[in-house]
Amino acid sequence: MSIAAPHPARRPATPSALAVLTRHEVVGYARSWTYLVGTALCLAVVTTGLVGPDDETSSTMTMIVPAATLGLLGLVVMARLTRRSDESAAAAGAVATSESTRTLALVGAVVVPLATALVVFALLWWTYSARPPAAGAVPFGPVDDAHVLAVMFALSVIPAVGGPLLGLLVARWMPFRGATALAVVLLALVTIVLQGNFESTWRWKVVWPWTYWYGPLGWSTAGGDETHWVATPGSPQLWIVYLLALCALGVVAALAHDAEAPRGRLVRTAVALGLVALGALALTMLLGLPDPAVNPVPGRAF
Repeated sequence: MSIAAPHPARRPATPSALAVLTRHEVVGYARSWTYLVGTALCLAVVTTGLVGPDDETSSTMTMIVPAATLGLLGLVVMARLTRRSDESAAAAGAVATSESTRTLALVGAVVVPLATALVVFALLWWTYSARPPAAGAVPFGPVDDAHVLAVMFALSVIPAVGGPLLGLLVARWMPFRGATALAVVLLALVTIVLQGNFESTWRWKVVWPWTYWYGPLGWSTAGGDETHWVATPGSPQLWIVYLLALCALGVVAALAHDAEAPRGRLVRTAVALGLVALGALALTMLLGLPDPAVNPVPGRAF
């Protein structure tokens, strides 16, 4: 009678360094006071709009709120996390994980503001459906619901990813004191200029990663007490592809800071993403609305 030899006990699988670091950075991002305050402010403004007084625009102009509180503040959060990660690695001496691994872990933390932005977008979408805008706003004529919702997604969800990734780039490539504040100020200033207030920018302002696609841009000459909404040219759906390509390029640029990173592979990836971005930008300008569309129904002046 033979006795079967017992199978050796299996060792529990150990999580990879990237998985461990990513969980650490996700928790760090979610516990950041800047993120928590920004999220609370964002949800307070958006949910107040759900039950607030009559608003002709519904949620079609509310995207500035998540863009500022999740995107712009996210730049600050990620810059701090990146510097803290580098300081911890320097204090450890012989670092077991490479800079590229730590960078990818920080990129993984973007899931926190992304998830928050998707919730906010769902609230904006619900508001748009439950309390449609007035006839003097959008949608109108060639500007349909798909156009408006694409703009709302591009200006609320994608900044929640792009802002933190820009913060990662700033911390990696601009390590001097005050770099984060300088980046925030410059980003805000250029964004203000490229919002369509100047008709000369309407066709090419989509080069910038955050710009309004419609709004009360056509002022009436009859006393200035009413205005006509204008939708600027282009395709917001293809613009989303352009923005996503920019985000991916940001990740590659952050990885390229590591002296031990595979340069050839990163360069090839960057070239491919650059071609996608340029192609999507060209199609954004060529397709969609061929010319500015003016709502014939006047709206209320702001």
